[in-house]
Amino acid sequence: MRLRLLGTSLCALGLAALTGVPAGAAPTHSSADPVVTSYSAQVRVEEDGLLRVAETWKLSNVTGTFSRFLLTRRHLADDIDHVQQVGDLKVKAGGADKKVDQKVEGDVTSIAVGDLSGDTQLDVTYTVKGAVATTLNGTEVQFAPLSGINLTIQAVHVEYSVPETSHIACFVGAIDSNTPCTLAQTGEVAGPTFEQTSLPPGNTVRMTVGFPAGEIAANSIVEYRKTFSRSFSTDTAQLLTAVGLLVLGALALLLLYRLRGRDEVDPRRVVPASLFSLGTDARIGFTPPSDLRPGEVGTLIDERIDPVDVTASIIDLAVRGHITISELEHRSEYARPDWELRRVSNAPSEELQRYENVLIRAVFGDSDSVLVSELGRQVRANLAQVQDALYDGVVKRGWFNERPDRTRSLWATIGIGTTVAGVVLTVLLAVLSSWGLVGLAITAVGVGLLFIGRHMPAKAPAAGRVLGQIAAIRGELAEMDISELPADQHAELCARALPYAVVLGGSERWIDALVATDDDADEDEGFAWYRGPRGWHLQNLPDSLRNLTTNLTGALFAR
Repeated sequence: MRLRLLGTSLCALGLAALTGVPAGAAPTHSSADPVVTSYSAQVRVEEDGLLRVAETWKLSNVTGTFSRFLLTRRHLADDIDHVQQVGDLKVKAGGADKKVDQKVEGDVTSIAVGDLSGDTQLDVTYTVKGAVATTLNGTEVQFAPLSGINLTIQAVHVEYSVPETSHIACFVGAIDSNTPCTLAQTGEVAGPTFEQTSLPPGNTVRMTVGFPAGEIAANSIVEYRKTFSRSFSTDTAQLLTAVGLLVLGALALLLLYRLRGRDEVDPRRVVPASLFSLGTDARIGFTPPSDLRPGEVGTLIDERIDPVDVTASIIDLAVRGHITISELEHRSEYARPDWELRRVSNAPSEELQRYENVLIRAVFGDSDSVLVSELGRQVRANLAQVQDALYDGVVKRGWFNERPDRTRSLWATIGIGTTVAGVVLTVLLAVLSSWGLVGLAITAVGVGLLFIGRHMPAKAPAAGRVLGQIAAIRGELAEMDISELPADQHAELCARALPYAVVLGGSERWIDALVATDDDADEDEGFAWYRGPRGWHLQNLPDSLRNLTTNLTGALFAR
């Protein structure tokens, strides 16, 4: 099909140029049509495979520019092209040199000679490199000097000057025609001779001359067509190299994780711990092990600061007496709820963690109160300082050797750089060679780095005991019989445990325990840390806290 399309293209190219009229010019009216009365050529095949061609063109009634074409690119299987290069071109007419325009146009090389008038003889000489290919039993010349000329050639005669030949062939017609020429013979003295009478416009003459091994050297010029299968070749060398890079990359990622990203703790370890302890006065005290705070617990577990960690920290500050949360009356049944956060002037004298002080400043700024609906852009801008303080805090406690966020950022940068380099290399290798699979393998390693980079923050040995304590606390929050807490401390202790349950799970049962303290049908104010609006009941606490959490998260983290 490619050859048929080439034949059609050659005919189209010749519509103007090959009629003997310059492109865009009107034809000269004459009593006779332009014609090639004869074409003769002497082809000498050198030992190194170079063809030296001497042609004589006898033209009749050709005026203006005469163009002819040589087929100089053959398409073979496996996206391979054999290319022939035409050089040392000289054209004479009447003994005088003529100006020649030589161009490579797709599969053909065009030669155009201008300023012709009437009957003219052109003497053309040139060389052809790349016409000799290796065959099973030797080498072979394939040469098509007449391709797609839009003039009738009344007689074609071609003689080869060659050593011993093994076989010859000549075909005429379309590019892929198997129609034999008028004559194809070889004698004991003379070399191969080919003749064709009355070659119609647009037809091609293809000649083949074979040689025994060792007579004529092959000089094929091989080029590869740019196709997807060629750019991403699965030949043995390319495939093995790509697979090798993938395997080495996977092993390197595994080794990297084991050396840098694996936690230096036993995740299955459980250390006896409880949020509650019995004091000397027989009262239950709330004493988290290692003075753990909810924000630190969440950060230690998943190595990142989530919205729930910040929200739980705000609730924790409230139940500890540093902030009060007051739910405002709803303007209507469908109005968006709102809350007032207020700093407590006579807050407990306990020492706050640095991240808690930064969080309070981020929420209130210079004010003593703020509405959740008005936390706004300033609070979100200051959250980076809260995160910095919390990450610095877990490093200061010795739970991490370096800040988890910076570790993730470092490996994400390396992963992105490797991925981008792999993509660029893939494009370059695909365009310039057949090794595109190698670029894809490097890209895959970069993607692997991006994935593994999220798990590169490694917990230090000091975090092992704390994680074991957190495991015990998680079990306590999920399984403890809350009804066993002293009645006079029930609300206080449930409220203190609630922020930890928000982070570790099971908050519903602790909220339900707070709701259970409502033993009448009267409206309730709430607690010291959470006040409801007029007509509010403790039964509304689950919905109120759920809405509070949603609105706080949106105010603090929405973009």
